[in-house]
Amino acid sequence: MAGVAQGQRIQFEVHGLGSSGEGIGRFHGLTVFVEGALPGEEVEAEVQLSKKSYARARLLRVIRPSEQRVEPPCPFYERCGGCQIMHMSYAEQLRLKRQRIVDALTRIGRLADVDVAEVRPSPSPVAYRNKIQLPVVTGADGTVMGLYARQSNDLVPIDACLIHCPLGEQVFAALQRLLPDSGLVAYDKRSGKGELRHVLIKTALATQQVLIVLVGAHQPSPALQELASALIRQPGVKGVVHNLNPRRDNVILGREYLCLAGEDGMEEELNGLRFEVAPASFFQVNPPQAEQLYAYAIATAQLQSGDRVIDAYCGVGTLTLHAAQKAGTVVGVELVPQAIENAKRNAARNGLANCTFYCGAVEDLLAELEPSDALFLNPPRKGCAPEVLEAIAQHQPLRVVYVSCDPATLARDVALLVAEGYKIEAVQPFDMFPQTMHVETVLTLVRRL
Repeated sequence: MAGVAQGQRIQFEVHGLGSSGEGIGRFHGLTVFVEGALPGEEVEAEVQLSKKSYARARLLRVIRPSEQRVEPPCPFYERCGGCQIMHMSYAEQLRLKRQRIVDALTRIGRLADVDVAEVRPSPSPVAYRNKIQLPVVTGADGTVMGLYARQSNDLVPIDACLIHCPLGEQVFAALQRLLPDSGLVAYDKRSGKGELRHVLIKTALATQQVLIVLVGAHQPSPALQELASALIRQPGVKGVVHNLNPRRDNVILGREYLCLAGEDGMEEELNGLRFEVAPASFFQVNPPQAEQLYAYAIATAQLQSGDRVIDAYCGVGTLTLHAAQKAGTVVGVELVPQAIENAKRNAARNGLANCTFYCGAVEDLLAELEPSDALFLNPPRKGCAPEVLEAIAQHQPLRVVYVSCDPATLARDVALLVAEGYKIEAVQPFDMFPQTMHVETVLTLVRRL
């Protein structure tokens, strides 16, 4: 295998995409990764990192472009790390995401001939995100907000985000007007000086409410309180909350919250159900698509009025409450105490008395619960712990509906459930995150009788 030198210019054909959206090709037997290239393209690139088995290169020019290449509509796309495949047509994005699931089930799960449905497109491929998280830095141009560059902690200052929702963008624009005159200086973790670390803007699309979280390294100063007072007067802003994070590392949020202006939460609506959104609570970033996903998950579970249902990794109860409208009793399990409290309030808010919520690790609690007719799994990216899959094998619910944000861990877990006597009935992907490599999948398993 011939090596390449740093700085060397090479030409090769791209044959695939990596998990972060980078093009993958071969040059004299060496695997080469290059950002911004698409499968089928012939490119020229400059080697930036050379290892024994692979190299990373910077795209210089596209010699033969793909028919799926489009001009990215965002002016910050080439530098910002928020999106990875905005230079690819949306139809091709959907095809690629479906293939990622097929490949994972085949290669990782060793599950042959699984019928994966076409990816359901997002109602909008842009302006869909209800949340943006903006690091803050102070430099020669004053105190500015932005997003991190790809695979870096270097800040790319931006004045707009194309995939962020319109009301959130209005608030972002107001922040940009107010911040320069606030006198606030960004926190420097090396010196420990400065105050403002991050700004989070969370928007409830159905109710058109906005919650702003100002992350500070110290107790809020008069200047920060003054900024909060100005922000609460902006259209749609329901509350401004301070998050205290004194840590000198890259962790974004601390544990303490203090309401500076307005209220410390807001309300969102999904499929007619109303949910409390707290500063720390997780909520799907694409609510119109989440509505479709939840409606499908309930339909594929085929719930009956007398069914007992378990919603593992229930969060603030979004899927739990959808299930409670159809089933007899529903039990939600979640590790985060604040999420459980929110889930209980959400059940009461919607008049659903057939829900019970337990706080704890799913792997600890699932084995102790009574067997269910249907089980929903919506784990974090790392998938289910082995103990969870063992408990499912013991309980043997008739139907398991697995909602996954990672095809690799989905394939790993499903293969174990198939080995325990389940068969795959349906696989339906949803594009929850257009312009990125992420894909959400709802996979339905049925127990073999």
